[in-house]
Amino acid sequence: MTTNPHNDTTEHNRLVRFDCGIQTSHHQLNRALELAQDGQWLLAMEFLIVCSRTIDSLKRVVREVPSANQEKRS
Repeated sequence: MTTNPHNDTTEHNRLVRFDCGIQTSHHQLNRALELAQDGQWLLAMEFLIVCSRTIDSLKRVVREVPSANQEKRS
């Protein structure tokens, strides 16, 4: 069985996007916590809203994976 370099690159790029998104959302959550601890609840809420959008982006990245797995099986 041969490997397709394009598929490997695509999967690598997807994994990098997912990893960066996880790190970004982690940073955003930590910042929201810091702001809440300082009593800046409105700013904390804004960071949570942004984090929610980041997580939505991560969900889109994850949804791409099954189609790639199906291609490898065929």
